[in-house]
Amino acid sequence: MPQRTTSHLRARELQLSRGGRVLLTGIDLTLVPGAVLAVVGENGRGKTTLLDALAGTLEPDAGTVERHGALGMVRQELATADADGPRTVGDLLDALLARPLAALREHDAAADALADGTAEAARRYDDALARVTALDASDAPRRLEVALEEVGAVTDRDRELTALSVGQRYRVRLAGVIAARDEILLLDEPTNHLGISGVDDLLEALERTPSAVVVASHDRTVLRRLAHWPRLDLGEAVRCAAGRAGVDTL
Repeated sequence: MPQRTTSHLRARELQLSRGGRVLLTGIDLTLVPGAVLAVVGENGRGKTTLLDALAGTLEPDAGTVERHGALGMVRQELATADADGPRTVGDLLDALLARPLAALREHDAAADALADGTAEAARRYDDALARVTALDASDAPRRLEVALEEVGAVTDRDRELTALSVGQRYRVRLAGVIAARDEILLLDEPTNHLGISGVDDLLEALERTPSAVVVASHDRTVLRRLAHWPRLDLGEAVRCAAGRAGVDTL
């Protein structure tokens, strides 16, 4: 799959507070597709707060965050319903894979339009093909099946999310986010609801993904497995960045 080198996540001089207490200050980091970062620290150190700031759902007290490219985030909690009522497993997966699925639909429509024989139809098809190629959209359904199996997620698309446990809902969303291959993945304690084999499969999947990946965790077993990853330890440092495959080292 072609690397989307223009995509990146960059934070500069971040300061984050909660309840009037400064949690983090002077955070600098840059991540591009293919880069990985483990954010470590005990509960209350600010891991989730940092991910919220990186995702853009929390305004930092100081500093800036730049995001270029699609972002997928898996939180510890997952809503079970939207304004139209309970959502199903299929609804959630379709939403998570919206970009590649839309690209495939547009490609099919553009291919049909080629029968017009116009230059405009040819340009539309070329654009649609480039989009499918960039997203590796044709492989998205297969990636989803693999990811659902890897994390032990429910595969019945008609099951309502309200009928699933917190752990089951989490695994469905985790699989969908991995399969979507957004350029930036932010995962908050992704192993909390997985068994040993699920943790192994997840970590292997994260090693293979072309996305930039940030994993926040306090699980020491998991952190030992991620010892070769660059890391930002919120318990020991307030200014850090890490390097692998194009990540700034400060």
